[in-house]
Order: sequence, then C-alpha cells, then structure tokens
Amino acid sequence: MNTRKKSEEIEDKELSKSSKKAKKSKKVENVDDIEDEVRVGKRKLIKLILLFLVILIFWSAIKLGISFYRWKLLAMDMFINESSVVLDFEGNVIATLGSDKRKETVSFDSIPDNLKNAYVAIEDQRFYSHGGVDVKRSAAAVFSYVTHFGSSSFGGSTITQQLVKNMTGSTADTASRKLDEWVKSYMLETFTSKDEILNMYLNIIYVGPNVYGVGTGAKYYFNKPVTDLTLEECAFLAGINIAPNSFNPFTEKNNSEKIAKRTRIVLNKMKELNYISQEELDAAIASVNTGLKFEKGEISSESAVYSYHTDSVIQEVTEEIAKKYKITETFAMNYLETAGVKIYSTQDSKIQKEIELEFEKKQYILPSKIGNNSSQAAMVIIEHKTGYVLGCVGGLGKKDSVRPLNRVTQSIRQTGSAIKPLAILAPAIDKKIITASSIYDDTEKDFEKGYHPLDYTSPLGLITVRRAVESSQNVPFVEIMEQLTPNTSMKYLKNMGISSLTSEDANLALALGGLDSGISPLEMTAGYATIANDGQYIEPSFYTLVEKRNGKPLIKSKQKKKVVLSKESAYIVKELLTQPILGENGTARYCKVNNISTAAKTGTTDDNYDRWLCGFTPYYTATTWFGYDINESIEFNGLNPAGSIWSNVMNKIHSNLPSASFEKPSKVIYEIICTDTGKKATTNCTHTIPEYFLKDTVPDLCTAH
Repeated sequence: MNTRKKSEEIEDKELSKSSKKAKKSKKVENVDDIEDEVRVGKRKLIKLILLFLVILIFWSAIKLGISFYRWKLLAMDMFINESSVVLDFEGNVIATLGSDKRKETVSFDSIPDNLKNAYVAIEDQRFYSHGGVDVKRSAAAVFSYVTHFGSSSFGGSTITQQLVKNMTGSTADTASRKLDEWVKSYMLETFTSKDEILNMYLNIIYVGPNVYGVGTGAKYYFNKPVTDLTLEECAFLAGINIAPNSFNPFTEKNNSEKIAKRTRIVLNKMKELNYISQEELDAAIASVNTGLKFEKGEISSESAVYSYHTDSVIQEVTEEIAKKYKITETFAMNYLETAGVKIYSTQDSKIQKEIELEFEKKQYILPSKIGNNSSQAAMVIIEHKTGYVLGCVGGLGKKDSVRPLNRVTQSIRQTGSAIKPLAILAPAIDKKIITASSIYDDTEKDFEKGYHPLDYTSPLGLITVRRAVESSQNVPFVEIMEQLTPNTSMKYLKNMGISSLTSEDANLALALGGLDSGISPLEMTAGYATIANDGQYIEPSFYTLVEKRNGKPLIKSKQKKKVVLSKESAYIVKELLTQPILGENGTARYCKVNNISTAAKTGTTDDNYDRWLCGFTPYYTATTWFGYDINESIEFNGLNPAGSIWSNVMNKIHSNLPSASFEKPSKVIYEIICTDTGKKATTNCTHTIPEYFLKDTVPDLCTAH
C-alpha cells in the first residue's frame, strides 16, 4: 500500500511539473504571439505613415503644379503690358484700367544698352547667370535675417524677384512671402527669356510721382525719348530706383549733391563690371560734376474717376479673379492693369446717366445740423429677369474722386417699413398664412416682451392686408409676424440674398425693419427683384464676362439662382404693392410710371433717419435710400426725397418703353371681396374691391350684409 501511494505521489508530482511546464510553454507562446502582433502592428503603422507621406508629397506636388500653372497663365498675360478696358452693355469703352498712371511702354530694342546695363549693374549684377534667385545674395540676406532675429529686411532681391513683387503687389517682408517670391521667380524664368524679364521690369517700375517705366521716366526727367538718353542720364535713372521720390530734382529741396553722388556710384559699378570703358566713365563723371540738365516733360494720363457702377465692376471682377486663381486682390488689380483684357459690364449707360443727373441736383443736398457732412443717397436699378445691375450711384453730387464710399454696396442701413413686402407679405402669402383680404385689427396693443409698435397715423381698426399695405400700418404686420414667426421670415430673407441679418434679428421688430445691422440698397433691390421676377432670386451682377486678349474667357459671372416663392404668390404681392401708388391713402402715389404697372413701398425709420423707396415695373426693379452717413433727422419739405429721386429717374427711363402690366398666372384666382369682412362679396355688400388669391385660399361668402 505504501509503495503504491508513493508511486501515486510521484506520478502526481510529475503530472504537476508537466502541467506547470505546459503552462509556462503557453505563456511563452502567448508572449511570442503578442510580440508578433506588435511587430505586425508596427509594420502596418510604418506602411500607413509611408502611404500618408506619399499621398502628402503627391498632393503637395499637385498643388505646386496647379500653382505653377496659374502663375504661368497670369504672368504670361501680364507680359502683354496693356491696359484692360471696361465695356458697357452696348460695347462702348467706359473705362481703361491703369490709364491714370503716367506710363508709356517702350520696346526692348529702343531701350539703350547703357540703361539696361546700368540697372543690371546696380540692382542685380549676376542677372544673366542666375535662375531667378541669386543664391549668394539670398544666403547672405537669410543669414542677416536670422542673426537679427527677424528684425532686418531680407533684401537680396534680383531683378526677377523685383518684377514678381511688382506684378503681385506683395509688400509684406516675411519669410513665407519671400519663399513664395523665390518660387515664382524661378518659375518665371522657366517660360520667359532674360530679355523679356528685363523689358517688362523696365516698363513697369515706379520711377517718380505717378510715373512708371523708363520710357516715361526719360520724358519726365529729361523731356526726351528714352533712345536719346546719355550714359550719365541712364545712370541717374537706374540709381534712383532705391527711392525715386527722394531723388526728384523738381522738388523744392536741393537734391543735386545727393543725385550726383548716387549717379557716380552707378557709373563706377558699370565700369567695375566692364559695361563701360575708363574714358566713358571719366566723361560721364565730368558731366555729373557739372550738373545733370533736367527738363520736366509733360506726361498725359487719364482720369480714373469712373461711374459708381464701374467701381463696382472693378471690385467684383478683382474679387472673382482673386478667388478663382487664389491670389490677392492687389495682384488681381495689377493683372487687370497690364493683361489687356475686356470686361463686359452690365451698365446701361443711358440709365446710368439719368441716375447721375438726378443725383447732381442741388435740391437733395441738405446741410447737417450736427456735423460737416451733408445728406447722402444711393440708387440701384436691376433688370430683374437677368439680375444685371444696369445703373447705380452711391453718393449725391458729381462724382469727383477715385473709388469713394459706394453706398449702394457698402452702406448697411435700417430699412423701416420697406422690409414689409420681403419679410412678411411674400412669405406669409406663400405659406398661405394670410391672403390679401385677411382682416386684422389695427389697434394699439402690447406684444411679447412688452413690444408696443405704433402707427404713423391713427389706428384704423379692422382692415384688410391690402389696406394695411396702402398706408403702411404697423400693428397688422406685427400680428402677421407672430403667426409667420421671425425665423421663417429670416429664411425667406436669406433666400432673397439678404446677407446682413444676425441672430439678434429673430424678433417681432423684424416686421417693421428694426434690424441689428441693416441691409444695403443693393440687397434690398435684389429682394424686390425676386418678387418682380415671379419669385425667383437671381444674384445681382455688375459684369457678364471677362475676356482675355486672345478671346478666351478668363472668368464668367456665375449668378446664384433660387426659386424663393411661387410665381402665383409673387403676383399677389406685386398687386398688393400697387396699392401704395393707386390707393387713396397711398404713401407712394407720386411714384406712378405712366401707362406701366408700378409697384412700390416706402420706408421710414425712427426719428426720420432713413428714407426708402423700393419698387418695380415689368421692366426694372429699383431702390433708393436717402439719409446721412451719421444718423440725423431728414427735413425735406415734408416729402420723401428717396421717392422723389426714384420717381424722376424711373419715369425718364420708361418714357420710351411700351405700355406693360404685370402678367397674371392662370392659377391665380380673381374674386370680388367685401372690404368690411374680407369675405367674398354678395350683392348686399356695399364696399367691394377685386382681389387675387392662391388656390384653396379663397374666403367664404360674406354673411354680414
């Protein structure tokens, strides 16, 4: 028995050892498996990182390639070095961009070798040997920048780099800007010759007060063609490149010694580089020492005072070019001044002229009682079927400055009741919340949060929506806004192109134009044009096409379009807006255009700070704002000056047009309504009017009479 027990114990021990070994073996195997998984995971991670790097490099190469292609396209166009032109709607030239600069392009062959060599000697002595960037000078410039902890200028610019800087308009002296300049300079030299680069450079550099290019510089300083410049005169022109205005011989300050010293430096550098002989140097120095003979020549330039419409064209086009080619607006403007493109604007010059003549009338100039600024105004006219802005003026009086404040696009003003058709009538009718004959109680009352709007006239009691529109009663529109909700109203407004709304506008005061910021005259016009255009919003545009010199399009106007409300709803709003003109108590009765259907709405803000007239005919939509840049009450013989301007201009531009009426869609229902109840009239009703309804919104028969 004992032997058997011992045997069993020995077996148990051996089994236990075997089990422990097996467990230990499993642990080792598990560790190995984990290590294998880690190694596999690392390999996968490395592969993912490598893949990411490959994709990043590939993507960067694509972006660099696209950037190179864009730069090449723009640069090649700019080497044409011709001013671009703006054409009106009929193809007449109305502006030549860059013509205000005093400049005269000269051919490379007509530029004296001494002048070319003088610039190369003093600006970029290794110009003919580097590839756009002078490595030696750039390295020294970078070293100086680093050792001065970024406080010093990079410097070291080659002629190619200076040309790039002049073309792009870049002025920021930063590492990223310099790197971009280097890349563009290298690229430029891959598709243009040294002679082309030098010629372009010498034709666009600034050489004096509004004087550009050596051809113009020769005429300005010496009253002679560039071909006739002497060696010392060439050295003078090249020398002043560091700061032209400080070396101007025609200023009151005596710059003669400063000029002579700088000219001698250039001449000696030319001799050092073997561009001239010792004899030539000595003769030129002797001439400099006796004094250069300056003679101021007359150089013509054109005015850059264009119409407000053309100012808007230039702004819109530069923004679009900058956006498409991912460049700065300064670069885009430089492009337009040198690329010789044609800009097809939407300006109808006859309409533009009529607005300008009206705005030059002295009767609208009201002196300020609180400052030096007089009254101001803005007007814009849109062809609502296309969205084309046909004419606009952004300030009273004759325009005599370059790109002043354009109140058409740049002034955000409170709208008063002029917003009612956009914020309430259009959406509430489209949503079938109201009809033109809906009855509301025009009686003073408190609304949510104590809001208590007042009418400009005595409360009228129970009235239809049409009657409320006629004399612009306020309380009914706030009641409708409660039903519609401000958020729904704001959605419609944004769909009509109103971009200046804020979250603070989501309240009942929106019904009466109590806005956080306001709306520009252009966007107000776009909103009314949506109604005039049967409910379709078309983004306003000041141009249609920009065409390159070779006839290919550079950019095309891409107007956003959106159906905001049905054409049936739009028609009912149109008919409602004839009431301020045709109604006995209408606020815009003086705005009727003879023999043509006219819709209009006035707007007046608190304290009479802003006056509006917004409206349309079957032909055009127009908006006029009148007020002061800094809020001040308007006193204008009891009339609405915005309405006077609107009426005068619109009657003139419609005078030779055929009679026209708003076209009623077939689905709009016509009924005779009892104005006492807003219901369908019976033979017993005494106060009736014709009215228009959407399907399923026609009221029941009147039972009150």
